[in-house]
Amino acid sequence: MKVRFIDRLVYIAARIAIGIAARVPQWFGYTAADGLGRLWFRFDRRRRGYGLKFLRQAFPDRPDHELLRIGSRATGNLFKVPLDMARLTRLLARGGDVRSVLDYGNAAPLLASLPKPCFGLTAHLGNWEVAAVGMAQWFGGADSVARISKNPLLESWILANRERGGLVVHPRRGGIRGLAAGLERSGVGLMVVDQNQRLRGVFAPFFGKLASCERAAVTLALRKGYPILVGGAIRRGRGFKFEMVAMEPFTLQATGDRAADLQAAVRRVNAAVEQLVLLAPEQYLWIHDRYRTQPSASDLPEAAYGDDDGDARGDGG
Repeated sequence: MKVRFIDRLVYIAARIAIGIAARVPQWFGYTAADGLGRLWFRFDRRRRGYGLKFLRQAFPDRPDHELLRIGSRATGNLFKVPLDMARLTRLLARGGDVRSVLDYGNAAPLLASLPKPCFGLTAHLGNWEVAAVGMAQWFGGADSVARISKNPLLESWILANRERGGLVVHPRRGGIRGLAAGLERSGVGLMVVDQNQRLRGVFAPFFGKLASCERAAVTLALRKGYPILVGGAIRRGRGFKFEMVAMEPFTLQATGDRAADLQAAVRRVNAAVEQLVLLAPEQYLWIHDRYRTQPSASDLPEAAYGDDDGDARGDGG
């Protein structure tokens, strides 16, 4: 494979940046990241507007000043995530165990009772990649779907480090096929399912308002009868320490009416994701335009149920 000179430069720069970020004292790096995130939330009117709209939907009885405080703290957490990624990459590159920074806590009995094959679904809460690696190391391997870097050198290095942690990552575009095959192999599939779906989403309530939702995971879970656990890794303290939290596992019920089953399944998953978010709202991605894609009245029945196959493509993640 031919690699462009610019890709080599970007790869070297990224390796240097990740190395520096991983070595910055936590008290300094995470304090600075939190401050930058709060400052950005204050001055980025568009993203603050998205956050306030989303927060009003989730907490209609709370005053705006309290919602803005939650949004500010949540954006501070978001700015800490790159530091987490740098430290996680360095930890895995050295053959480390994520359990040195992740406490499974009350989620351990739920994970222990979960049969394989199974799905682990999460949201952009705390640190979703720490959660993915934590699931992979708990179960001895897992497959996930995520965005992949366009730089082949950086992509190869990142994926190799994730595989050291037991996590096989498939590209978001067309990745559901690889995930399905991986489920048959490793027995555990992981996806982030809380963002707006631009293409072929299923419209279902999320915090009380219709949102275009990811359907690939629930379609596969319905078809195969895989149990689902909704959980995540919540930050404990200010730095690189987390606790795994999880909702009670459940299995989706197929009645033979594919459209109705899919709609009910997405609603069930959304309800569990809402419960997860409410455990730590100050660590959730509120500045995402969750309700961007909306159906018209005339095409709601078709849009609400979607199709059975396709890519797991959202606006982010």
